[in-house]
Amino acid sequence: MIKLNISHYYRKILEKSRSFWAYLSASKRIDPALFVVSARERFAEIGASRFWRKLASALPAARKPRRASGSKAGAERKKTLLARLSSRRKSILADPLARKRPSAKRKPFLADLSAGGKSLFARLSAFRERRQPAPRKPLFARLSASRERRLARRKSLLASANKARRSAEKTPFRERLSAKRKSLFARLSVPKPRPQERKRPRPAGEKPALARPPAGRRLDALLAAATLLVLTFVVSGYVRGITAAPPTPTGIFVSPQYWAMFGDAAHTFVAEFEEQHPGFRIVMAEHEEPDVVFFDDGDFAFLVQTGALASLSPYVYTETEEDRWALPLVAFVDLFFYNIDILQEAGNDRPPRTRAEFLNVARSVAQTAAESREEIFPFALGLSEADPLGVRRDFHPWVWATGAEVHSGFTEDGALTLTTPAINAINFLADMNREGLLAPGSFEKTGRERLEQFAEGRIAMLVASARDMLFVREGARGINFDVKAIPAAALGRDRLGISGIHAGISSSSTRPEEAWGFLVFIAAQTHSLAAAIGAVPGSFFASFPGDHIEEDPLHSKAWEIFEAADIVEFPSDDFSEQEAGRIIRERLAQAFEAE
Repeated sequence: MIKLNISHYYRKILEKSRSFWAYLSASKRIDPALFVVSARERFAEIGASRFWRKLASALPAARKPRRASGSKAGAERKKTLLARLSSRRKSILADPLARKRPSAKRKPFLADLSAGGKSLFARLSAFRERRQPAPRKPLFARLSASRERRLARRKSLLASANKARRSAEKTPFRERLSAKRKSLFARLSVPKPRPQERKRPRPAGEKPALARPPAGRRLDALLAAATLLVLTFVVSGYVRGITAAPPTPTGIFVSPQYWAMFGDAAHTFVAEFEEQHPGFRIVMAEHEEPDVVFFDDGDFAFLVQTGALASLSPYVYTETEEDRWALPLVAFVDLFFYNIDILQEAGNDRPPRTRAEFLNVARSVAQTAAESREEIFPFALGLSEADPLGVRRDFHPWVWATGAEVHSGFTEDGALTLTTPAINAINFLADMNREGLLAPGSFEKTGRERLEQFAEGRIAMLVASARDMLFVREGARGINFDVKAIPAAALGRDRLGISGIHAGISSSSTRPEEAWGFLVFIAAQTHSLAAAIGAVPGSFFASFPGDHIEEDPLHSKAWEIFEAADIVEFPSDDFSEQEAGRIIRERLAQAFEAE
């Protein structure tokens, strides 16, 4: 006989119920009060069911524990225990199955509920009534009228088709054919006559046909040959039109400055573009109007002012309403070039860091050159009118190094308002000229001519662009030079300008869409273009150095200078800056001529 540990299972059921109740309390999807009402109703139904009553009656009667006769101590303990129990527990002990058996005298379930429980039970009952599914009708009863009609029509069509098929099986094949097919079948069924039966007998009195003369036969042969020849030419021309070579690629004319600026790299990018776009060919515009124009900062304002550039607004989104005229390709930072050997011969172990040190170094170089009678100049300017970047390169950096701007704009009468640091820079350069610290021809020489003099060892110090480092290194084989930031008015954070190369679409271009495609392709090659010409920083938005910068010590130093300085944004496309440069050149010329 198997004995069950009832207390063990009771504890398990109690733990499960407690965890389930905690889940109901924590869950937001189940109302615990509503669940209790529903559970109570369900338990009442289970208790009143016939199955549970039969099960209770089939259970063996509980054996009553034997009590020892005359055991007064046990009777007293039971009496004491019963006194401690509540009335509810006394009823349970008296009859354990009383809660499960339905009682006729027991009050209805709703009578034991409070007002809130009754309303909750009413809502639950209404909800259950609403959720009762409607009795389902048969399939055909739920079909719509239109669907029933379609089904009826389909049945009729199937019935008629079956009827026709059965009747056709009984009808001979020829009777099922139409009149036209019957005639065709009759002609096909007649056996073909033999060759001797096809010959029509000549009636009596009919003359035999005359044979065609040889001349007529020759004429027929010539006509046939001519027809064949004409057909051959027509067919060959048609085939040649089909298998003709593809049309000539569309030419995109590019200004010659593209090849002059980027050298061999320009040919490489052209070949790559033509390989990716077989329908286009890049052509140098020698006598034609270019579709794509390449230029630097010196020509930007002039091209915009003369309307030579088309606006890129249809292709490029801008946050302002101003038109955008070109895409920036390569950027160069302004640097201070100095000849290490010349400065050391003059007794200077390091380059100048401030403007005062710069003056002392220049004077020492001039004194050393005068003693050795060598034609060496401490500093030089290239402010020729033929150089549109002269003022921007040789004057503006001295003002920017002080942390100020060059001018505050034009007045209503067209006068340029220079800032105090700009006026001081004019006087500073004029004083250097009067002391003989500048190379002669400041307003006749261009920046390129000054670079050539520096590469020859005739100029000790010079302001130039990082674009010129390769030119100086390749042209000055025996020159030991280095670069640094522009000497400032006082020690502090450097402030430098940036120049660059741009590309835009010509306003006279007849194929602007194709020109824009080539322009976007070239703009995507910024790092390769910068590596080809040794540009530092390389891009207007550069945040990390390229491989060509990290591999070259001179370029690495230029990158460190750029990274440690504040960068000035110069509006090179503004024509007013070109006019301001012209006025500053005139002021400098007047200051140089004054005694």
